[in-house]
Amino acid sequence: MNFRPIDEMSLRHLFSTQLAKEILNLAYIGPVLDQLGKVDTSPDALILDMRKSPYRVLRCEFKFVPNSKEDFSHNGKFDVAVIWAYGNISKEKLQADLLEQNGCYEIIALDELKAFHALPSYSKEAIGLAQDFRGLKSVILKRDVASVVALYMAASVYPKRIDSEKMIDYLAKRFAHVKAMPSKAKGNIVGAFIQTNPPLIELVFSKNYQWISDYDSLVASVYLAELIQVNFRVDLPTADDLKFITAE
Repeated sequence: MNFRPIDEMSLRHLFSTQLAKEILNLAYIGPVLDQLGKVDTSPDALILDMRKSPYRVLRCEFKFVPNSKEDFSHNGKFDVAVIWAYGNISKEKLQADLLEQNGCYEIIALDELKAFHALPSYSKEAIGLAQDFRGLKSVILKRDVASVVALYMAASVYPKRIDSEKMIDYLAKRFAHVKAMPSKAKGNIVGAFIQTNPPLIELVFSKNYQWISDYDSLVASVYLAELIQVNFRVDLPTADDLKFITAE
């Protein structure tokens, strides 16, 4: 499970994860090489830009929270800067300065993207909670994508409850295999994680289900988001989708 970075090293690690690769369509290649094939210490890395064809190899510099172009003054020429967030400088000012100083034509601030902004802060408590939940990966991935999406939505709206009928409506509109299921099978999708060991959803009453309180819902929702995007390669439900399935 990933956390919000706390320095440049952890930022580089986050960029190198499969989650970042899926979201950004950028991949770490390795250190920059000079004309003689030796490692050049600056800029930081070569990355592969897979956002459009043909793919391109770009020179990349990482900075955690830069405050000015001076933070990049000794990094030579590079194409893209990957940062966590802007410091005491506007996005427009830093972009103009880096283009002039370093030939950098793009800055990617990960904290501006929802998937990264939602990551939990790095702490001993969060590490422990994540470790507890990470052990359930094999249990979760035995279920199909629709059930995992339903589980993610239950964790995301907790302590509110989900309306199973609205959840089935949502899943049927989104996934063709759910739409084709008989009614009884559709109901089993929402209740799939009641039957697991350990259970992750509980029936509260009637058609209302709730994330089980044994596991931290915030940590779970972030981890489930990673599984959905990386393992199933589908988009996460929107805020409106979450609102729709929440029980009144």
